[in-house]
Amino acid sequence: MTNTLVIASHPDYQHSLSQRFFTESAKIPGVTIHFLDTLDQFIVADELSLLSECDRLILQFPLYWYSVPAKMKAWIDAIWSPAETVLRGKEIGFAISTGVAAKGFQLGGTEQISFNEILRPQLMMAQKYQMRVLPLVVLDQLMYKSEKQKRAFVIDYQQLLTMPAPFSFEQRQRWFIDRLRTHVAVNPKLNPLLTQVEDNYELLHDLNDALTSLEEFF
Repeated sequence: MTNTLVIASHPDYQHSLSQRFFTESAKIPGVTIHFLDTLDQFIVADELSLLSECDRLILQFPLYWYSVPAKMKAWIDAIWSPAETVLRGKEIGFAISTGVAAKGFQLGGTEQISFNEILRPQLMMAQKYQMRVLPLVVLDQLMYKSEKQKRAFVIDYQQLLTMPAPFSFEQRQRWFIDRLRTHVAVNPKLNPLLTQVEDNYELLHDLNDALTSLEEFF
């Protein structure tokens, strides 16, 4: 199991619906949430201990004037340099929230800047320590999302937290099957659904093998 540490920061975390949504979605085995805004100061030894125990680090925060919140910036300034030896080569991901529609963050969009450009400093930090950067997860305009869209986001976020890299189609299938097996242990009525998903997985594998064989003739 991947041990994931979520470093979370929000200027108004006690009243933020998006932060609450992130927090509830992350309450799964193997995930530890570390709220920076509850701390008056950072004790380097304590922070390094948390970082040393994780395999995957997730920085979770709202876009705050196109950057990380002040508390997370203070944490980075205090901890990132001494954390080099415990972070080098590990996985890192970013989960951000924004009140602006995600489609606005592109050339020609309302924000005229992409998420990659906004996260460039953090990406360079990760590159400095040869960390493996995982796909970005964005929670945009939570108040306008349907229940179906919210459920889809929970899946995306939990996959960022727990799914082994690389985030391929096959890996997503395996992730779903493993999660279903966990639920079947609690609710056996889900077993027919698990059987169907497993059968589909095997069928796709057989199809992929057949396509691979055909490629040898071309």
